[in-house]
Amino acid sequence: MIDEILKVLPSYIANDIVKLNCIQNITEIRLRTRSKVILRCVNKEIVLECIVTTKAILDILLNVSKNSIYAIQNDINNGFVIIKGGHRIGISGEVVYVDGKIKNIKNICSLNIRVARQIYGCADKILPKIIENGIIKNTLIISPPGCGKTTLIRDIVRQISNGIPSLNVTGKNVSLIDERGEIASVYEGVASLDVGVRTDIMSNVTKSTGMKMMIRSMAPDVIATDEIGGHLDILAIKEAILSGVNVIFTMHGDSLKSVMKNPEVN
Repeated sequence: MIDEILKVLPSYIANDIVKLNCIQNITEIRLRTRSKVILRCVNKEIVLECIVTTKAILDILLNVSKNSIYAIQNDINNGFVIIKGGHRIGISGEVVYVDGKIKNIKNICSLNIRVARQIYGCADKILPKIIENGIIKNTLIISPPGCGKTTLIRDIVRQISNGIPSLNVTGKNVSLIDERGEIASVYEGVASLDVGVRTDIMSNVTKSTGMKMMIRSMAPDVIATDEIGGHLDILAIKEAILSGVNVIFTMHGDSLKSVMKNPEVN
């Protein structure tokens, strides 16, 4: 699962990671210039002895872009790059604006590599709560960042798309709005992770625009997306519901009460 990441890392960093016994449990690799590499695993954090250099950051971007930074410039401007395997590399640095738009991120000093993971069956206990008599309820999943919302919604989409005989659910046409390519881990138009046989994916588009496009073009039974929050997202969800489409989405928050304080939600 992590092999594609190791290929783009400088050898001195990759070699130190390979030496670990918990390599398959790594969920994030944090690289900050002039600092040690920090790995986040399922249940612990590991600080390596190797130091990240400016050259190491540049080498990673060159490896990702196959020696053509220009080829991934739009991705850099969006703050992240998706590599083969669906792994997401977040980028931090100095933002350059031209005419009010992001033209570039220069002096890149930090990378956060998030390992694409699939946990089959992680939604098993949740599904009976969002499906009643074979009918899928409109569902909002709330949790703080890093608690598994994306992993959970991925498995929900997969199972609803394939069908769940035990809950009297035949396979549904699911439109997945994957704005940042994290749910299906799309790479060059192909989903790297399993989101079901009846799932259509729209990526690299805002959630609000993607939902409207899918309603008009793909006739979905269900629309799913991750981390909604803006006013336009809420309007698009209302439009979907009024169109007879069931919706499943996630939102950052530590409780329903905290979410309801967001003026965009009401």
